[in-house]
Amino acid sequence: MEPFRIDWVIAGGESGPGHRTLDEAWVWRIRDTCQQAGVAFIFKQWGGRIPKAGGRELKGRTWDQMPVPAAV
Repeated sequence: MEPFRIDWVIAGGESGPGHRTLDEAWVWRIRDTCQQAGVAFIFKQWGGRIPKAGGRELKGRTWDQMPVPAAV
């Protein structure tokens, strides 16, 4: 059996009434771990009362990486 591999991580905050605040340090740890492991990373949103309330940028940059298609 081949080892399990993660190819893509999508992270983001909650939106809607009762949303919880997203910890920026948590997002950066996930992003850094993905970068070190060669895993594609997408940051979807900061979250807030409405989905686009906080935007999508991490220190001025959007993260929209896509996984590399597997060889057949």
